[in-house]
Amino acid sequence: NQLSTLEQQISRLQEAFNSTPATSVTYQNITYVTGENVSLSALFERVKESVVVVQGLVRQVDFFGRIYYSGVQGSGFVYNSSGRMLILTNNHVISGTINITVTFTTGEVYAAMLVGANPNNDFAVLSINGSRNSYKPLEIISSSTLKVGDPVVVVGTPYGLAGSMSNGIVSALNRTLTTSTQSTIGGVIQTTAPLNPGNSGGPLMNYQGQVVGIATAIAQESQGIGFAIPSDTMLEDLSQIVPI
Repeated sequence: NQLSTLEQQISRLQEAFNSTPATSVTYQNITYVTGENVSLSALFERVKESVVVVQGLVRQVDFFGRIYYSGVQGSGFVYNSSGRMLILTNNHVISGTINITVTFTTGEVYAAMLVGANPNNDFAVLSINGSRNSYKPLEIISSSTLKVGDPVVVVGTPYGLAGSMSNGIVSALNRTLTTSTQSTIGGVIQTTAPLNPGNSGGPLMNYQGQVVGIATAIAQESQGIGFAIPSDTMLEDLSQIVPI
């Protein structure tokens, strides 16, 4: 009788696994992880047009006092802020630059204007006068949903290689990061998703393509230690820069 009851329980649990497309099922108050069955290629196709290349020129002075300009480059992504289409990126990508441009994967290039920034959180907001069809905004959700071990992806422009995707997990939460302005950012996300120069400003996303952070830094001479500003910090700054 006990064996028969056990077989029935196993059968019902198997049916729950087979019929539920979600990442977990709950049976008798116990949650079982089922695996995500995510196509990363499909995810990339869905978000690639939302990620942009951010470029600018920085004024330099050589040994003889002559002025010249060098190019800087990073990443950014489109966000719909109450109907206003904006480009979100890192402050250090555009700090001190002139002639800022935003390039989409379609090849469209637009001049960008700085809407506002919070250097202490390494966050900046740009605007462009792009065609309505150019904008493919990403959804931002609370970074408080993250747990260590959650899979994440980063899309950006490492070393100028636009449209690059990397994959990893959340390896730690609530790190503290010191910025170039010597301010500290709390709640920073640590990830194993490979980050390289040019990734800065690109979105850190979950497997649903929702933004949970913005790639901002790597631990020098490390392997698999990158950092992202949490989306909760971004949204707080955004509410101050672009009041609703």
